[in-house]
Amino acid sequence: MSNAYQSAEAFLLSLVNYEKQSPPAVGNTKDWHMKAFAGLLEKLGNPQSAYPIIHVAGTKGKGSTTRFIATLLGAMGYQRVGVFTSPHIESFRERIAIDNVPITEDDFATTLDSVRAHLPTRDENDSGFRTTFETLTAMALHHFREKKCEVVVLETGLGGRLDATNVVTAKVALLTAIGYDHQRVLGNTMQLIAAEKAGIITPGTGIALIGPQPTRRMKIMRVAAKKQAIKSKVPLQTYDVQADPVPSFFCAEHGFRLNVRALGLELNDVQFHLLGRHQIDNLRAALLACEAFIGTSKTVSAEQLRAGIEACVSPGRLEIVRENPPALVDGAHCPLSAAAAIKAIEAHFPGKKVVIILGVLADKNHEDILRHLAQCDCPLLLTYTPSSPRALNARDLELQAAPLFPNVRSCASPEEAVQIALNYQSRHPKTVVLCTGTFYGIAAVRNALQTHK
Repeated sequence: MSNAYQSAEAFLLSLVNYEKQSPPAVGNTKDWHMKAFAGLLEKLGNPQSAYPIIHVAGTKGKGSTTRFIATLLGAMGYQRVGVFTSPHIESFRERIAIDNVPITEDDFATTLDSVRAHLPTRDENDSGFRTTFETLTAMALHHFREKKCEVVVLETGLGGRLDATNVVTAKVALLTAIGYDHQRVLGNTMQLIAAEKAGIITPGTGIALIGPQPTRRMKIMRVAAKKQAIKSKVPLQTYDVQADPVPSFFCAEHGFRLNVRALGLELNDVQFHLLGRHQIDNLRAALLACEAFIGTSKTVSAEQLRAGIEACVSPGRLEIVRENPPALVDGAHCPLSAAAAIKAIEAHFPGKKVVIILGVLADKNHEDILRHLAQCDCPLLLTYTPSSPRALNARDLELQAAPLFPNVRSCASPEEAVQIALNYQSRHPKTVVLCTGTFYGIAAVRNALQTHK
């Protein structure tokens, strides 16, 4: 790691960071400084106006969907596809990528210098001082202009209406699955959460899309999106099961085989190297976004579409890190994600017991996360304290989990948890190890799995 990059990372970590502390509620709009952030981009020459944008918001699947869209567009012939995601697993560089290649350390440091030159200091204007996420967003938008990206895919950080990414005017605004998460910030009803997500539908947006949702939540999301679309005079399109881009699929241990009907093409037996039916919904949403973005401006071949789907990956999302016997890492940060993870394990590894390694944040709904995880046949649950000021202590998590699991043990570190889990698995090879919970523990757990002998 270069000295310049280390200094850049240290500066970012010195800013207000809502990933390490709870952000203000969206009702406190003055605390989100949207106008001040727009002013910062204006000083940078409004880089967000230099390329068309696909903007993605949602509770579940927005990160995977964002990556899928970028991968698909790259396979379809678009040059220099910028993609901005969060959080990262090991390095801030992962958040800013072009053609799925993270920004270099040198470019990261240089880009931060360009943005930092326009940041107010605390003494100048404390209320306008930028957060870590806002600074990274400005860096991404500036970097994508400097590298002359042909298209950019942006994932919101939190919510939508007041998210830093919502200073852009998108060609496509895509809403993925909604669920309960960040209720203290976004509101404690599904209607309030949906309204915040739908806030990315703004005047000038080319088209708004709603991806696959459970029936009741689709109704709620449709009401919120329609209200915002009418207000902003934006056309709205909803996922229609009768025009499903993935009408059928077949489950395998390492993913799925799909039949695809999209972009005027029909493909059979397409390999999709991700686990969990929820990832098929994310792919459906990504295909809808690509269709809306491309329209009639480009002809896509069957070979390009197949290559794009088969190249899709999503690090840290039910990622198989070890095989024979399998060990996976999954950033299941909310109850919806935990439920999806367990359904995926049961589908791809039927009949196998699951040893779970779990670390969570104290401000998450860990009670419901535990309830969903307890639905699988789990002989051993290992807890650890993630590396975050917001982390729930491993011992406290152990006490909460004890009534739901036959054997629970708190560990001093994620490395110790991995050691215990793999030792158990060596004695019971028909066991799957699932390392799940917050993304702020995934890097340490994944590294321990990869280096364990």
